[in-house]
Amino acid sequence: MTFDTYHPQPRDGVLGAWDRFVGPGMRRDETALVLGTSVIGAGLAAWGIAETGAGLWLMLLAAVIAFDVIGGAVCNATETTKRWYHRPGTTLRDHASFVGLHVLHILLVAWAFRGEGVDLAYAAVMSACLILAMAAVLFSPRYLKLPVAVTFCLIAIGLVLYVLGPTPGLEWFVPALFLKLLIGHLVP
Repeated sequence: MTFDTYHPQPRDGVLGAWDRFVGPGMRRDETALVLGTSVIGAGLAAWGIAETGAGLWLMLLAAVIAFDVIGGAVCNATETTKRWYHRPGTTLRDHASFVGLHVLHILLVAWAFRGEGVDLAYAAVMSACLILAMAAVLFSPRYLKLPVAVTFCLIAIGLVLYVLGPTPGLEWFVPALFLKLLIGHLVP
C-alpha cells in the first residue's frame, strides 16, 4: 500500500505502535477524545464496582476493562480507526481475531464480577451471542451490516437484562462491548 492522505502509513517507534493500534493519522482532538473517554470510563467503572463493596483488585480490573471497552467503543467510531481496520487487504480473519479476543473480557466478567465462582451460563450465552453476531455482520451485505449490528446489540442487551441479569457495577459492560465490536469495529 502506498502512502497517501487517505491511507497514511504508521510511523516508526512507539508512535508507530499507537498508529497500528488506532490507525495512522489520528488527529489530536480524536486522540484526546479517545484517551479522555478511556480514563473517565475507567474511573467511573472503578467507582461503580467500589459501590458494590468490592475490593481494590476488582476496582482495578473493572478500570482496565472499562479503559479498553469504553475507550475502544469511542476509538472504533472514529473515521481514522474505521479507515485503518477496513483498509485494503484487511481480511475476515483479521476482524474475527479482533472480535474473538474480546471473549476474554466476557470470561473475566463472568469469573470476577458475577458472584462466587464462574457464571458459566453468562460466559457461554454472551460469548455465543458475540460470535454469532460477528459472523452475521461479517457475512451480511454492506447495506445490511449496520442494521444487523444494531439488532445484535439489542439482542445482547435484552439477554443481559431479562435472561441472565445485569452485572452489579458493570451494567454498562455488555452494551459498550457490543457497540465497540459490532458497530464500531465490524461496520465499515
